[in-house]
This record gives sequence, C-alpha cells and structure tokens, in this order.
Amino acid sequence: MSPLQRAFSRSGLLLVLAIGHLSAGLFILNLQTGFEQISETGVRRLTMVLFAAFQSITLHQVQLKFIVGGLLLLVLIRQAWGWPTRWFTDAMGALLCLRCTLQFLLLNLLLLSPMRAGGLLLGQLVLFLPVITIAFGWLYARLDSVARQRGRTHIAFDDGRQRIGNFDYFHMAGMTLLQFEPSGATATSRLMKSLFLLHGIVMLDLVALTLSRAIGLASGSG
Repeated sequence: MSPLQRAFSRSGLLLVLAIGHLSAGLFILNLQTGFEQISETGVRRLTMVLFAAFQSITLHQVQLKFIVGGLLLLVLIRQAWGWPTRWFTDAMGALLCLRCTLQFLLLNLLLLSPMRAGGLLLGQLVLFLPVITIAFGWLYARLDSVARQRGRTHIAFDDGRQRIGNFDYFHMAGMTLLQFEPSGATATSRLMKSLFLLHGIVMLDLVALTLSRAIGLASGSG
C-alpha cells in the first residue's frame, strides 16, 4: 500500500462522517417554512422545540464553519501521519447520531401532519438517508471494533472474514436501505441484536411515512 493509500485509509472514516454532517446540515434548509402549516397546536409546538434543539448543534456562523473546517483539516493531516485522533472521530460520530435522532423525530412529526409542502418533506427524507446510513455504520464499526480489541465480537460477517474494515460496516448499513435490516452479517450480542432491530424499525417507519406522503400528494390532500 502506497503512502497516499495509507493516508486515505486512515482518514476515510472521518471523511465519511463529514459527509454525514454535511447532509444533516442541508436538511434544515427551508424546512421551517412548513411549520406553520401543521394544524395540531401540540404537534407544532413539539416540532418547534425539536427543531430548536437541532439548530443548536448546527453551525450557522461563517466564522465557526471556518474554525471547524480548519480543525477538521488539522485532524485529517494528523491521521494521514498516523497520529491518534480517536477522540475527534468519536465526537463527530456521537454528534451525528444525535442529529440523526432529532431529524428522525422531526420527519415523523412533519410527515404525519397534513401539510401543503409535501414535496419539500420528501426532499428532506432523501437528504436523511445518507445521514442515518452513516450514523448506524459508525455505531456498528465503533462498537464492534472495541469488542474485537477485547477478544469478543458484536457482529459476525457471513463470509467468515477475519480482517474487517470500516467499509464493511458502512456497506452493511447501506444494504439496510434495500432490505430493512442489516445484510451480510449476524448480531452476536444482545446489544447488537437490539441495534439491528432498531435499525430495521426505523427504515420500515421511513418507508411507511414516504408512502403515506406520496399517496397524499397523488390524491391532492397533503
């Protein structure tokens, strides 16, 4: 493996997480324009609270964006040289999971409410798919890698491979978009079985909400 390939391999996880955060940031664009269209007062207030929480962990100021961008570049350089930066990667992964959770709750509240901006919400759903895939992929990789360091496993891959890379976990999470449950691997612990079940429930929920919104748009009622 060449030095360039090694550098990219070391920085690959952080770059994938950065893409997830970028997709999460695009999620909020023009989303607030539909809040006033929610008829139920309680649902509208809860949606505004969740949206405020989501905005509180989103970079809005240009100065902060440059600072975080510079810090990300510095960490990437450190990773390319093989220096430890696990703390930064974990922070980005945990933050992405939090943003993913808030997005999922917002989508459920918005898609279940009669709104004229149905097409806008379907677009937000498309932006959410890479976020949830990357978030679950990072969770799988982080939890299983820690277990393997201790001589145990949370996930057993069907082909019996011994050398596992981050790509394998993200590929498994990505396949959930098509099959509604992690594919190509088996959960070997109660924790991972619960996480697999949660992942499948979330994907089925998104499919059901998408179909309901599409039917509403086709009938002209939402």
